[in-house]
Amino acid sequence: MPRPTSGQEPFAFAHANQLRGLPGPAAAREEALHGMFAVDRRPGQGEVYYGMPGCGLMRVSGDLRRQEIIALPADLAGLNFHSTRLGQLDGQPRLFMPANNDGLVAVLTLDGVTDFVLPRPEVEVYADLGQPFRPTDTALLDGCLYVADGYGSNCISVADLGRRRWSRAFGGSTQDAAEHGRFGTAHGLSQEPRQGHLAIADRPHARLEVCTTEGEFVRSHPLPTGSRPCGIDFTEIHGHPYGVVASLDDPVAGRPAPIYLLDGITYEVVSTIRPKEELGIEQADHIHNAVWHHHADSTRLVCQAWNPGRYFVLELTP
Repeated sequence: MPRPTSGQEPFAFAHANQLRGLPGPAAAREEALHGMFAVDRRPGQGEVYYGMPGCGLMRVSGDLRRQEIIALPADLAGLNFHSTRLGQLDGQPRLFMPANNDGLVAVLTLDGVTDFVLPRPEVEVYADLGQPFRPTDTALLDGCLYVADGYGSNCISVADLGRRRWSRAFGGSTQDAAEHGRFGTAHGLSQEPRQGHLAIADRPHARLEVCTTEGEFVRSHPLPTGSRPCGIDFTEIHGHPYGVVASLDDPVAGRPAPIYLLDGITYEVVSTIRPKEELGIEQADHIHNAVWHHHADSTRLVCQAWNPGRYFVLELTP
């Protein structure tokens, strides 16, 4: 009997429940899961990393069939890492993990060893100690780490990783959806695959704001009003870029949230996937993160629902 699918061809996905594989201690903490995934996209790799609150760093095998818990140092073990990103620093792979409740970004090896920690930014916008720093996501470009303070100032702070220190910030808060280059909630960000700009998910304004790495506004791409996008992840399929956007809500109040697939150039929605309604994933009322994952001949979406937390994988159908 064929599996149920959701989304529009050629981007219809099925639930790959056989790829969950959470160890018992992690499954016991899953309800509190509130973060984002990092995929090791180096040739021959494919592992996925993410933080499990109160449990440690999770590493998923490249085929997504096995997960292991990597213990973290005592000062980091209890933190919620709202995002995990993987990049190269001094020729070595590193994980960049912002702790939204504790105002820091930890830089770790793939085995959970602390390289260094970036504390509250030492830039002008944070000179007022009443201004909170609650980072939600990062992006690594050309030796600089861009950090979205989505639960605090809504600035994008920039750290010079060679010097291990902050250098500048741009953006900030706005409640006006007509104002661009500032954010209601700068929740997640990724580098565009073609032009190299930053695509920043402005959650309450249901849009993706595109800025240069210097902080100059380039353009804005609206999503359905009320969808509350949490971030965007890009890939290429048959030589064309596509984005995947996790949305916290549906435009229709009370309806379970979808995942949107976008054309990576025009940002037009090419497929709408409904994990709860059409695939039967009961905890998937609100989608907090979804990333592309390619293994062998399969294209997958590694996804996370939030409040309650739920890890699940979707697979593109032939």
